[in-house]
Amino acid sequence: MSAPRSNVTPSERLASVDDLLLYRLSHLTGTAGAMVVRLCEGGYGITRREWAVLAQLYGEPEGLSPSVLAGRMHRDRARTSRALGALQGKGLIERVALAHDRRSVRVSLTSSGRAIYDELMPQVQAINARILQVLSPAQKAALDQALADLHGQAQQLLAEMAPALPKADRRRGGRRSP
Repeated sequence: MSAPRSNVTPSERLASVDDLLLYRLSHLTGTAGAMVVRLCEGGYGITRREWAVLAQLYGEPEGLSPSVLAGRMHRDRARTSRALGALQGKGLIERVALAHDRRSVRVSLTSSGRAIYDELMPQVQAINARILQVLSPAQKAALDQALADLHGQAQQLLAEMAPALPKADRRRGGRRSP
């Protein structure tokens, strides 16, 4: 006689790493993201991070400051700066110093950067649409609401917990001393 099936979902169980929300989302991102990486790198010679920069700059005719761009992407300024340097080297973005403050710059897409976005975005949208096609319209609406709720909860939790969480020392790969 087999054991009765449990109706407990992985999100309720949380018994192993395979049940954890962030792990499950990471798997989805890794699987779906692999297609985007191949499109970006194989078809256009840009990384996924560089694609994210192009996507954020698209529709910003006045450009953005690198720090605003990094904030929008939820990335640190150093990584964003490296992506900007690579994109500038490929002729896909331009940096323009502000007239009133020559130390400050705004970055914007070149015509080549806009052309890549215009070609690549429909392909990325198609991948997303094909992944989502297994859901009914009601499930898609529920997913959108659930993601908004989870994001709000994560922001609230971060605000509560951040002061008490240890800071990583990535240079040594360990924790910082108190």
